[in-house]
Amino acid sequence: MPSLTTSLPFSPAELAYLHTSLSSTPPLRPDARPRPTDFRPLRAETGVLPAVNGSAHVGFSDGREAIVGVKLEVEKTSSQNRDVISTSKTTGPEAMDVDQDTTTGKGCGNARWLSTTLTLPGLRDDDPNLIFLEEMLREPLIVSGLADKLIINSKWHWHAYVDVLLISPDNGLASYPLPLLSTAVHLALRDARIPKLKSEGEEDPVADDDWMASTFLYGPKEPTGSTPPVTLLVVVVGENVVFDPSREELSVADSVVAVSVGRDAVLPKGGQGGDDSGYYYRVLAVRMIDTPARDTMKGVPLTGEAPEGVEVPGVWRPRVGGIKRNVMKNVVKSVTRDGVAKDVFMGLDGFFGS
Repeated sequence: MPSLTTSLPFSPAELAYLHTSLSSTPPLRPDARPRPTDFRPLRAETGVLPAVNGSAHVGFSDGREAIVGVKLEVEKTSSQNRDVISTSKTTGPEAMDVDQDTTTGKGCGNARWLSTTLTLPGLRDDDPNLIFLEEMLREPLIVSGLADKLIINSKWHWHAYVDVLLISPDNGLASYPLPLLSTAVHLALRDARIPKLKSEGEEDPVADDDWMASTFLYGPKEPTGSTPPVTLLVVVVGENVVFDPSREELSVADSVVAVSVGRDAVLPKGGQGGDDSGYYYRVLAVRMIDTPARDTMKGVPLTGEAPEGVEVPGVWRPRVGGIKRNVMKNVVKSVTRDGVAKDVFMGLDGFFGS
């Protein structure tokens, strides 16, 4: 995955200083955040767009802003999905693209019922950066079971269109936009409402014109899957794991990881213990992102300071290779067990007074 960061105006000496500061214990962050798990402040509002089922506007402290609109349309269910929903069983080729639980009859939604469209200034629609970002936003929504919420009956379902727009240009001072976009999608989906239907059972769906009678797509009283997932951006510098990296921290990262996490009100199968509020957190997807540090030029040691190819302390040298397994375990542990995911979801709950 190519990095979206193309402007790196740091000298090798600056990069070496940043890497040394972030790899120390505890890491010294360039924007003075005291802990590696501290997030930058954001501002957000919901219900900002007309004629949509849900919307949100989010701005980060680096100047980037995003706006998301969610629209639901009634769509006829294909014959193969219709059989799956009605019988909760499927075998053979028709089982493809359908994630289901044949014991409970749940999980019969189809991933094709969710469409995400991302628009970034200066990028073509077929740009690999854009396509990868779209999939990173869509994948955790599918894994979390959003498609199951779109079922009306065995003949009809809702098709969810999630349109994401980055409305601030990249001036070279902004960080990777994935956390901003994921947060905006999360809030827009929590703001989304499903019209109340006058029809019942297997009848063709007829919506009630009274918008106040509609219900939230992610209702507060649902037993499971009560909130959409969130994707967190993490960088690894040395042995340290740093969340919500700034542009400076991304420029010297040894590895960059996108971790999508979901919250459930019921312990999932094989899950670990929950927090004091009764919620459980699970990792839905993990993606590696190319670190922009590999595009930087290495520093040159003084003549006679060291033989060719030998690493010299204080001289910048981009790290190569992947991420260690124990470091990845620390990333997942920080998200699910050490309270990072809990803090993020609780902060987002505050926008809805829950």
